[in-house]
This record gives sequence, C-alpha cells and structure tokens, in this order.
Amino acid sequence: MVLALMETQFTPDCRALMRHEIAAAGGNEVFFIGHTNVDGVVCEVETIARGSKVAVPAIITRASGGDVVIHNHPTGDLTPSSADMDIASVCGNQGIGFAIVDNDCNRCYQVVAPHTEKKGELLSLEEIGRVFANDGMMAHLKGYEQRDEQVRMAFAVAEAFNGDRVVLVEAGTGTGKSLAYLIPAILWAVRNNERVVVSTNTINLQEQLIKKDLPFLARNSAVEFKAALVKGRSNYACLRKLEHAEAEPSLFPDEYSAELTTIIEWSHSSQEGCRSDLAFTPHGGTWEEVCCEADQCGRSRCKHFNRCFFYRARRESSAARVLVVNHALLLSDIVLRKETGYDATAILPPFTRLIFDEGHHLEDVATSHLSLTIARSGILKQLQRLVPQKANRAGLLTIISSRITRDLPESQEGLYNELSALLESHLLPKAHDLAGMTEQTMDWLAISVEHEIGGGGAAGREQKLRLTPEAEQTPFWQECRQRLHVLADAVNDYTSSLRTLVRRSKDLPDKLQEKLADQLLDTSGIEGRLQSMADALLFFTTEAEGYCRWIETRRGNRGVQARLTAAPLDISAQLKETVLDKLKTIIVTSATLTVGGQFGYLKKRTGFGLLPKERLSELQLASPFDYANQVFVAVPEEMPEPTAHGYREALESHILKAVTISRGGAFILFTSYDMLNRVYQALSPALARLGLTSLKQGETGRHALLAQFRKEGNSVLFGTDSFWEGVDVKGEALRLVIIARLPFQVPTEPVQQARAEKIKADGGDPFRDFSVPQAVIKFRQGFGRLIRSRDDRGAVLILDRRVLNKSYGRIFLRSLPDTEIVRGDSVDVFARMEKFFGGKAK
Repeated sequence: MVLALMETQFTPDCRALMRHEIAAAGGNEVFFIGHTNVDGVVCEVETIARGSKVAVPAIITRASGGDVVIHNHPTGDLTPSSADMDIASVCGNQGIGFAIVDNDCNRCYQVVAPHTEKKGELLSLEEIGRVFANDGMMAHLKGYEQRDEQVRMAFAVAEAFNGDRVVLVEAGTGTGKSLAYLIPAILWAVRNNERVVVSTNTINLQEQLIKKDLPFLARNSAVEFKAALVKGRSNYACLRKLEHAEAEPSLFPDEYSAELTTIIEWSHSSQEGCRSDLAFTPHGGTWEEVCCEADQCGRSRCKHFNRCFFYRARRESSAARVLVVNHALLLSDIVLRKETGYDATAILPPFTRLIFDEGHHLEDVATSHLSLTIARSGILKQLQRLVPQKANRAGLLTIISSRITRDLPESQEGLYNELSALLESHLLPKAHDLAGMTEQTMDWLAISVEHEIGGGGAAGREQKLRLTPEAEQTPFWQECRQRLHVLADAVNDYTSSLRTLVRRSKDLPDKLQEKLADQLLDTSGIEGRLQSMADALLFFTTEAEGYCRWIETRRGNRGVQARLTAAPLDISAQLKETVLDKLKTIIVTSATLTVGGQFGYLKKRTGFGLLPKERLSELQLASPFDYANQVFVAVPEEMPEPTAHGYREALESHILKAVTISRGGAFILFTSYDMLNRVYQALSPALARLGLTSLKQGETGRHALLAQFRKEGNSVLFGTDSFWEGVDVKGEALRLVIIARLPFQVPTEPVQQARAEKIKADGGDPFRDFSVPQAVIKFRQGFGRLIRSRDDRGAVLILDRRVLNKSYGRIFLRSLPDTEIVRGDSVDVFARMEKFFGGKAK
C-alpha cells in the first residue's frame, strides 16, 4: 500500500475528468475504472457508479487485469476501511488495482497495484517439432508415428499462445488433438507461470486426459507440471451440513436417514469427500441435503474451513498449471463471475488461457447456462426446508424460533417481541400459505396448458406451449400472467421478511448467534434462491426481447407438472463479452466444427465472427485414416423418404439384411425414441434367431451397455442422441453403423422455432442457415463412431435417401471424409457390402 501524489500515476486529463465527476456528485463517493498504459500510468478513466459500494460487483465485472478500480473518500482521510480491504482483496485476485483518492484528485492511496503485463516467454516451434519427431518424446508412445496433422495443430496452438490469439481447429479423428494442444499448453503454463484451462463435454474425454494423456506427459516430459481435475461444488460433501444432520436428524425426511448415516460415517475417513468416491449412488434428494453450495457456505468463517473438502480441492487446483473441467462447470463459473464480479464464489481460480475441446457443443451449453427454468418443486423444496409440512419434522425457522424463545435474555425483550412476531405471525404460517399458492398456481398452469394445446394422454407425455405474440393475446395468457405476478409478489413479500429476520438476528447475543449460525446461514441462502425465483417469475411474464419463452407440461405418476423456461435466441454477443473478450488465448477444437468445409456456422452462432479478423485463425485438418480402404459407405436409392408410407417397414428390412451381412457388431442410430422402440420390438425376435444380441438404449446405463456391446462382439445396439457421439469402440466389436434418418432437430422445439423465425426476420434462410448445419454436424459425429483407429474397418449405411435427391444432401456428403459413396438399388448395395466384409452372409 502506497500513498503518493496523483500526478505520478494519473495523466492530467484523467485527474481533471475525475474532479469534474466528483464535483457533479456533490462531493460524494464516485467509482471509476482506470485503464493503464505500458508504463502503468492511468491514461483513461470511466465513471461507473456513484455513492454506494453495493455497485462494486458490477464494477469489477467491467474491469480487466491491469485496470484500476478507483474511488474517492469525501472526508479526505484515505485510510482504507474494512469494506475497502474486502474489495481490494477481490481486485488483487484478478490482477486489478485498487486506489483511493481525495476529492481534489491530488493525493492517491494505492491499496493494490494493478498487474503489470510481463512479456511472456514465447514458445519455440522448433522445440515443439522435436517433441513430435519420430525420435522425440512422443516416441515413448507405443506404435507412435509422426503425423503431419498433429504437428500442424501443435504449431497453431503454440502460435495462439504466443500471439494472444483465438484459433478454431477442426482435427479429424485420429489426429491426436489432445496431445497436440496439451504439449504447447504445458510448456506455456510452466514457463510463464500461467494457468491453462482445458474444457471437455464428455466424461470419456475428461478421463482420457486425466488418466492417460496427462500422466504420459508427466512421465516423459522434460518439464515438471501439475494438472488437476476440477469438479463443481455440488460434487463435495459439506462437513458443516453433515455435522448439522448428525445433530438434528429431525430436519431430514425419514427416507433419507439410512443414506445420511452412511454418508456421515464415510465422511469421517474420506480424503476427498467427493460423491463419486461413495460405494453407492445416493438418492438425489439425500445428496442435495449435504452437498456443498455457494450460497450456504461460510467460507473462511466456517470452523470446518481447513478440512473442507471443496476448499481443499480448490487449493489443489490453485497450485496446478493445467486444469481439466467440463463445459457445464466452465460456463457456470463464467456466468457466476459475470453476475457477481467476485472470485470468492467462483469455482475456478483466475485464468486467461482456455482450450475448449468438443467445441461443437459451445452454443448448446452456453444456451443452457444463460437460460432460466422455474418449476413448482424448486419453490416447494426451499419452503419445506424452512417449515416442513409434517408436524413431527423440524425446520430451520422452527429451530430458530424455539432457540430464541428459550435462550434470548429478558433484557432484550424488545428484540424478542420483534423476532417472535416476525416468525410466529408471518414466516411460520405464511410458509404453508405460500406452498399452497405455489401448488395451486402451477397445477392450474399445467391443466390450462394441456387444455390450450388439446392434450392429456399417457404418463411420460410432454407438451410445450411457446409464448408467441399470438399466444400472448389469448385469455389464457392474460390470466396466466396475472397468476404468476400474484405468486411472484407473494414470494417477494416472504423473502423480504426472511431478509429482515437475518438482518435483525445480527443483534442477538454472540453466544446465541453462534448457536444459530448454521440455521441463519442456510436461511440466508434459501432467501437468495427464493428471491431469484421471484425475479425469474417476473422476467417470464415480461416481453423479454431476445428470449424464447415456453411452458412445458409432463404427465407422471403424480399427475401433470408444469415448468417455465426462457432461453436466449442468440448467445454470440454474450459469449463475446463474457468469454472471448476476457481471455487472451482460446483454442476451440473438435472433429466436427465445419459445415461443407467452412467455419461460418460456428463463427456466426457463437460470437467468433464478431472478433477482429487479425485475432482469429482457422485450421482444418483431415483425418490421417485411410477411409477409402477402411470404410464402405452406401445409400440405397429406393428407400422411401422418412415421412412416406412404408418407410418403417423398409427400414426394418434393410437393417435386418445389413446386420446379417456384418454378423452384428452394429450401432443403429435413430433420431427419436419412438421409432427406436418400434423397430427394436419388430426386429428383436429375428435378431435372436440369427444368434445376435439386441441391446437398447435405456435398458441400462450407457457404460454398462457399451461394456456388454464390446464383450459380446455380435451385438446390435439401438441408440439415439447420446450414442451419436462421445462413444469410442475400437476394433472388431463395432463394424457397422446404420444412420436411420438424417438428424434434423425436431422443428416443433420452441427454441428451434424461435431461432428459425429470428433468422428469417433478419433476412436469412432458417433451413439452410440453421437446421441443415446442425444436422450436418450431428451426422458427421454419427459417421465418426465407426473408425477410431488405423486398424478399424467397417461399413456405414445411410437409410435416408434425401442425401441423394435433395439439394442440401450434397452438403451432408461433402462433409464426410474422402471415400466412395456407393449408391444404387438394395440388391447391388448389399452385394457390394457382402464383398467388403469378405463373403456371403450366413
């Protein structure tokens, strides 16, 4: 901390502007963001907020490393307050400076200096080339051969690190992309003492990185480095909650008691406290009661902080230079930082270098994390924790009430009367009233939506009503909006009372506060959640520009349930603001980033097209596999189109003939569960007679299905969504992939409809600009399930003739690797398939 004259740290223009703004605010507090030049002098300032430290989180989200958050002390005393020191701590963690000035802008107290950019040690392409040489470090890999595609990708990644650039890399299957980005990433991280975050979409890739690729590099690399797998908070047990559960078992439902007892015993000896380390899979409701959550965490004030499983893992990750995360965690972390501006609640330590693998998922993951969802269970669950419906159960508010009655001394009768009235006359009885109102509103909503659409039907059936301008004119929506407003007002009123309870409880005697610390902390967290739900209800009832809103109903064993959802139509600008502009180096890679050989679709949908051209690079690398000799690809020309009469019967006969030729070892990829189930039921008996094992997605978990598929060797697996990608079956076990239908998204999905309408309104063609590119990427993923190594060999049968007779079909076929596409009648196609597999079918 340094007290200095401002003329040495601020340009004259900046000082003059700040003096003017402070005078305009009547000499009260004003907050600024200062941008520094190469000499560390503040050369530009922005006025961000006036008069309150409440605005600080929003200020910090707008500052970057090297900037300075500045505010004045009207008294002229520049000594930092306790609140100033809290802000300075957050700023320092993000490389942001923090300074206090007087009203005349003559004196400055620099509490934290901004991070000054040091010139990084640039990566040597020659050195990286030696690593990938046949006699280099990579030679330790069994059967390693230098691949030009892998080296080119490693060079592109290194140049992105050296030049603070963004690079899009499509690397075909077999390129070895994970090692191509890990080697330059590790060299950069170690030599420049910076973190690099690697984000994946699937557990399979995450496990490959953590259990195979990174250990290989750790054993054989010339540099020492530390890598860590980072998991979200909810994966860890909370020691405070477990202690509370042990002391107050009446707080928890009876059905959770046996699992809770087991988890408590396990926590005493567990080293990591991670859910995946349990010997059983706990019920979701049980784990929710005891897992770590940001809004119910005392952090350093918690007596369990030093042993806390989550913070121990966070300290480990802070020491690592390479962090492996999944996309959901990465986007959650980024959204949290954007909303709060604070690192204390964030999961990942600060970073500015990101590798986004399986990058074709970026838009979907970002949409999910920028959407809001409201269900009745969300509100009821929080109220149940405060005041349980069952009389023999204790709740947070009932415990607080009884302890205040028992332990608050008579000398504080006024405080007792205030808190007692708040609890007994409002919070305790109103919890049941609010729960009843929630159930009544959401039940009415569910039944009304079914009536509006014209529905009902069997259990498991889903219906969705999108709030279009036309729908908003209906009497149904007018009443719906009114009911949701009434519910939001009731939740707001209740949360206001909760805030009053938490605030006034700070005046309780220290010993009583200590006894109630857990209950008050959890109550404060629930207040925040209920407030977010009230805000979401009000947002849902507004004409939210740029969002698609819909009401979804689902019939189950307990009747029909409703859920409200609002999702952004275009996430490109938000991604640019929160990710692309905040980070220095970003590598996005996948085997399927392009459509028709172009990155245009990805760039338009995810914000990369908004970057300056000089900051963005593109690289497309073909697979090193010999598809011309390893794969037989065919399209029977006489197949009926998927919507035509006789399609399902033709589909069944073609599948049966194909798996007879391949003798099983097949994935049959569908786009709907309904068609999958119909075809599975029709073909299972015939497949059994052929001695082939039929497996169906949903019968058991995906990992168990794949294990059985690999073991049997002659299985026919019927799968949908999750089997189109992220599944790696090398060798003989998988020798045939059948694509039943081009994977166009369901056109009735609300987000699909709304995005298509927006593209049309903007002058585009929604089918060609949106539907086709989505389908092509998924089509390529499905095709890519077959060949996973140089030794693999097999056939892909496309049973949707639209790839041949529709103009857009050429885009699908052009997106496949360079190999012959056999087309003709079924007799010819299957004769050539038999020849490919080496003989007649038995």
